[in-house]
Amino acid sequence: MAKSDVLARVAADLARGHTHTALQRLATLTANYPDDLEIRAYRATVHRQVGDLIEAGRWGFLTEEATPAEIAAFERAQRAEWTRLRVLGLRSDPTSRLGPVARQRFAELTRRASAEASAPVIWTSAGPVIRPTASRWDDVPCMVVAVLGVLVLGLAIIGLLTVVKFVTS
Repeated sequence: MAKSDVLARVAADLARGHTHTALQRLATLTANYPDDLEIRAYRATVHRQVGDLIEAGRWGFLTEEATPAEIAAFERAQRAEWTRLRVLGLRSDPTSRLGPVARQRFAELTRRASAEASAPVIWTSAGPVIRPTASRWDDVPCMVVAVLGVLVLGLAIIGLLTVVKFVTS
């Protein structure tokens, strides 16, 4: 079903007072269009209407309309910065599409999530991830396993050749 058709059904649901059904439809749309700011704003509006400040703050986080009370409720519910960034459910960096207030709010969240993880936040096709900074010791366990593997393989070949030589003599 097309996005416009689903939004029309959401409007009809809300006109009848069926907020739960409307929110279910919006959740499905968000799953299909995770970076659509219009759907997120609509979800925030419906949550605001039913008095759910946490979800209004979550879905309104990237809008200019989110109130300080909504943002504070969302932040209290998701205390860790990195968790808060992941809970937004984004698949790409929305910075270029945000208004000035939301852009600043999102930049601050990204900066704090990066500081919390002591590593930069990078964007992949699956959304934001923390890319740890490399240390010169990070590869030591892999090198030890590789050396041991070569040693064991070498000993196995020498043992096999010894057995073959013994059998054939």
